[in-house]
Amino acid sequence: MMGTSLVLALTLAFGGAETAPAPSRQPFPDIELADLGGQHHSLTTFRGAVTVLNFWATWCGPCKWELPQLQKLTNELGGRGLVVLALNVDDPPVRVKQFIDYAKVSLPVFLIDARTQGALGIDRIPFTVLLDREGKIVRAYPGYSEEGMKDLREQAIALLGQGGK
Repeated sequence: MMGTSLVLALTLAFGGAETAPAPSRQPFPDIELADLGGQHHSLTTFRGAVTVLNFWATWCGPCKWELPQLQKLTNELGGRGLVVLALNVDDPPVRVKQFIDYAKVSLPVFLIDARTQGALGIDRIPFTVLLDREGKIVRAYPGYSEEGMKDLREQAIALLGQGGK
């Protein structure tokens, strides 16, 4: 399903950096996403939009700071073609729903299983990946930082300005 080239690209490009551009734009695998209602969706559904994938968990402190900022980014840029997907890595759907309701986040939320997370090489959370309109990796943001959020916003605006939708 997922080649070692993506795992290698993520590992080499995003090692310990706050933010890191992909060495060359690699396509992100077409992973299966399960929504909170149990329906399955393909990541390719979101092609054509600049897409932010945010891997998170309810027990993750930095994730609790990052999700509201990603919501603000969606509120600002969603009408221009940005989609932010909150990909929960290991919580039961009931807990995820309670957290999202409490945090007042309206981002599309999906569940990712441990096998998919491992195959992608996502070894820490939060971990955010910015994809261009073709589903290729533009930049990744391991962990959370104010600088990373600022860069994500700038990169997203640049991608949105490159045409499309």
